[in-house]
Amino acid sequence: MTSIAVVTGGAGSMGSACATALASDVDVVLLSDIDAQRLEVVGKEVQQTTTANIVTTVGDLGDPHFALDLATRSAELGELRALVHTAGLSPAMAGWHEILRVDLVASARLLEAFLPLVVKGSVAVCVASVSGHMGEFDPAMDAVLDEPLAADLEARFVSAAGDEPDAGNTYRLAKRGVIRMCRRAAIEWGAQGGRVISLSPGLIDTEMGRLELQHQPIKQWLAEITPVSGERSEPDTVLPGRTHHISDTVAFLCSKHAEFISGCDILVDGGLLAALEHSS
Repeated sequence: MTSIAVVTGGAGSMGSACATALASDVDVVLLSDIDAQRLEVVGKEVQQTTTANIVTTVGDLGDPHFALDLATRSAELGELRALVHTAGLSPAMAGWHEILRVDLVASARLLEAFLPLVVKGSVAVCVASVSGHMGEFDPAMDAVLDEPLAADLEARFVSAAGDEPDAGNTYRLAKRGVIRMCRRAAIEWGAQGGRVISLSPGLIDTEMGRLELQHQPIKQWLAEITPVSGERSEPDTVLPGRTHHISDTVAFLCSKHAEFISGCDILVDGGLLAALEHSS
């Protein structure tokens, strides 16, 4: 049976790195992204590194129908080995409505749409964020985040927030919602022999990471206190993490070596959260 890995956000540096890392273990890699031109370029670049067949499909995860369309295309191409969800929006890219819709709701739609495709050995890795572990949380908001497909999600979200949400806080909460969602989804996927894991990056040198660095001065300080600093000597960025730190972890999580890992969040943050928790 032809095996397939699906990568959302495939035109981004994190998504393309994950696609390259997974390509050696599957027959087909299906890349999706909203950016058609960039996706075409990346698809050709990844194809040059592998004998796997690289297929691209353009779509907007904010579209409520796209997750099902992507799952249908995946089923046409082969048996699901991995679903790696890297697509998302950061605070500098959109307002709170769109961030909630793409980062939280679209993630829920993907896991739901791909559930019928799960077979023994299928894995879903959803990229969350170290931000999802930060700040204060309350049970009322968690109850809202735990029903991402509710018709009145936005109204309930505003009510729980107590005020008009801002993009930064919505991003943090949406990523917390993804972490919680993956724990729940691991039960359904596990019943069919599959696994679900969330992965929370710290400060990674990507297009999105650099954009947030420009808009949020606190990122500079967070980079400085990140304990693991082996690659900070590289020019042009203060961001300590690299895309291969994420893609290497994704490749491991999707391999047989991680067959007993499910329903948890994997922090790939260079110790940033630990530094924050133990700073004076």
